[in-house]
Amino acid sequence: MKDKKHRIKSIKVNAILNVTKQLCKVVFPLITMPYVTRVLQASGYGKYNFSSSIVSYFILLAGLGISDYAIREGARIRGNKKKFQIFSEEVFTINILSTIASYMILFVLLLFSKKLLDYRLLIIVQSMSIILNTIGCDWINSVYEDYFYITVRYIVIQILSVIMLFVLVKNADDYVMYAFVTSIASAGGNILNVFYIRRYVHLRVTRKMNLKQHIKPIMMLFFNTIASTIYVNSDTTMLGYLQSETAVGIYGLATKIYLVIKQLLNAIVMVALPRLSAYLGSGEEVKYRELTNKIFKAVCTLVVPAVVGMFMLSEEIVVIIGGAEYISGVLALKILSFALFFSVLSVFYCCAIMLPFKQEKICLTASSISALLNVALNFLLIPIISYNGAAVTTLTSEALILGIYIISGRKFVKLKIDYRFIISITFGCLAIMLICFGMKNLISNDIIIILVSIFMSAPTFFLLQIVFKNEIVTGYYMELKKRRKHE
Repeated sequence: MKDKKHRIKSIKVNAILNVTKQLCKVVFPLITMPYVTRVLQASGYGKYNFSSSIVSYFILLAGLGISDYAIREGARIRGNKKKFQIFSEEVFTINILSTIASYMILFVLLLFSKKLLDYRLLIIVQSMSIILNTIGCDWINSVYEDYFYITVRYIVIQILSVIMLFVLVKNADDYVMYAFVTSIASAGGNILNVFYIRRYVHLRVTRKMNLKQHIKPIMMLFFNTIASTIYVNSDTTMLGYLQSETAVGIYGLATKIYLVIKQLLNAIVMVALPRLSAYLGSGEEVKYRELTNKIFKAVCTLVVPAVVGMFMLSEEIVVIIGGAEYISGVLALKILSFALFFSVLSVFYCCAIMLPFKQEKICLTASSISALLNVALNFLLIPIISYNGAAVTTLTSEALILGIYIISGRKFVKLKIDYRFIISITFGCLAIMLICFGMKNLISNDIIIILVSIFMSAPTFFLLQIVFKNEIVTGYYMELKKRRKHE
């Protein structure tokens, strides 16, 4: 009998909780970004984004591939408290050592790089996230699928951060204070983790790290993450070197919008990784394949209309969040809307198929090729078309990595899509396009255009999914009807 304290919730409940968290990641930026972009202006916001792109590499170095590895392997042994205790101590100790190494390299870079001279304080403040991520060990909560705590903690920290933002960030010179607030927002919750995770495991540093077992898969995932980070962040970093802070600020707004929607959609995929790994670990391959197909169709049902809506409303979104100063970033956001499709499906293939089957080598190969292509195209396109070139390289890289995953993933899982599913999505997206086009021509206020378009498009889309019998939507709809009958 499972310990009630460690009872695992249903995958639907976990998905709802994680989506709720990601929805908050949409709501809070909508509250803060219009204020931040106007107060800091494109130059100050560009400084923040440039230094953030630098720090992201050191967050990556400190984290290695430990989080993904620990979630996958920890989920397989979470039922054995003793084994999980030993496993946790080993990977935690490895993480502590990688964090120390990351800080040492960062400080050496700050001492000798003239380009980063004016960014030193900003980078040091943002580097708070490095140690907070390490000591928080949030992967333990993911192993036990404790998404209720993760979600509540996130919402509380975000509310506190929003209050701090409006109190502390008052003018264009407050970009360092903004960096402090965002560091608290992104990693501050890990301070609570230090105490909370004791309900699952009591972490301590150990001399026996069992490197022979852990180091190879960890490093494989680490190199994969390096490659992924390069093709995600190299455009911002290279814009900072090849163009101007203003260009970084304009592109930073477009990518922020893109990443917020991307994270929301990825929530469905990420929440399933522990369960999928647990199924394979216990030999329940039938359940694994059923769940994988359901997740794939659910992701497609959500990501395709999101792409269409983001493309159609790009201008209104940029104007509302950034103001007229950022209007030139509309085309970049339109390009990134297509990248959203490839990116979310790539995350699905990586988390739902490649990682559970321990195919880190394929992930590394795909990410490495995409990273090299991304850097090469950035050198070619950024000097010519600035941030629009950076957006094109992101789109190209995301498409390439998905293509590699599709080809490689066929031998592990056969994903099934019937013509009825494709028709339902197609007609639903056509309806969204017509609604958005109509609202843009009938209404002059940007906020009202977005609100009316969303509130008309969403129910219309899902109604068409029921009409054309999209099995994911109809399945939830029938389940909802049954629950109402029993009430």
